[in-house]
Amino acid sequence: MPTRIQSIGIAALLVVGASFDAARAQTLDPLIAAAKSEKELSFIAGPTTFGGKKGLAEIEAAFAKRFGFDARIRFAAGPEMNAMAARVISEYKAGGKASTDIYLGSLGQFANLVRENALEEINWSETFSWIARPMEETVSRRGVLVYSSPRGIIYNSNLIPADKAPKSYEDLIDPKLSPTWAGKIAVPPYPNWLVELSLIWGEERLKDFTRKLVAIGGGWLRYGEEERVLSGEFPIMANIGDSLATQWKWQAKGAPLVAVLGANPGDTSYFHLGVPKNSGHPNLAKLFVAFMISKEGQAIVEKHEFRSSHLVDSSRMAKHLRDHKIKLQEPKDLFNFYLKGGGAKLNEELVKMLKQ
Repeated sequence: MPTRIQSIGIAALLVVGASFDAARAQTLDPLIAAAKSEKELSFIAGPTTFGGKKGLAEIEAAFAKRFGFDARIRFAAGPEMNAMAARVISEYKAGGKASTDIYLGSLGQFANLVRENALEEINWSETFSWIARPMEETVSRRGVLVYSSPRGIIYNSNLIPADKAPKSYEDLIDPKLSPTWAGKIAVPPYPNWLVELSLIWGEERLKDFTRKLVAIGGGWLRYGEEERVLSGEFPIMANIGDSLATQWKWQAKGAPLVAVLGANPGDTSYFHLGVPKNSGHPNLAKLFVAFMISKEGQAIVEKHEFRSSHLVDSSRMAKHLRDHKIKLQEPKDLFNFYLKGGGAKLNEELVKMLKQ
């Protein structure tokens, strides 16, 4: 039996919790009421974002059901994330309305947007009960982490048996293992994954790895071209930007594609959603961002893209990391690195090394 003092303490905690929930509702209800008058949301992003038009149609219906009103999502395929971030910044500086009410991008792009003060700072975790503080902290409340994309190696398990397969990036250049794929390994032409890997390894170790990897490379392969690994043109790819999602997508189709995280902690791309300060429909935009990190929103993204946030406990990504005891690179470290303008010189050096 609890003592009288314990009972008073428990009661006090319940009162504080109830008061906090009530305060949160008072913040959320006016937001929902204001969003009802905005009617539609403009969203410009890559053509397959959140499952493209099919996925966004599901999101639109679930979004309306969650908040109790109809709002149309006007989706248009746009430029890649760097170009879209530049557009958001230029539109904000010009003083007009943003062409997109929400922006989706990685930490490098968010660093540029935060430096230019182009995104609205929002107290996400105090407004929405399902948003935890770590989901917003990385980008200083200018957005919410919507999905995490650990990088890694992918290979064709019909061509490379498990006992000869790499277990890390370092295995790719190991003289005992590399003869299996020397001259046949695909290398992505992008330096950004190597720049970010330097935060885990250090620059000198990273440069030595890059020189050795390029020496055994069999050709360039861009992200999204993993079918060339499945076809056998390349038995293995040194890195792909969303390795686990790529594996899950193809294994669901019965394809022999296996992903291996290349580093420990896993080097990772983190994607956030934010609201431009000059959004024409800011209330709808805030609700949409919050919805995409809810269980319903994450389930739709998983269904169409096999992606999710590792910070949402119910997500496939969170479960996979827990089950396999995998730790990821700290997003805050990456964001601060880019916020300070880091990586420019190393990026130039790596571009030259990759072209050799």
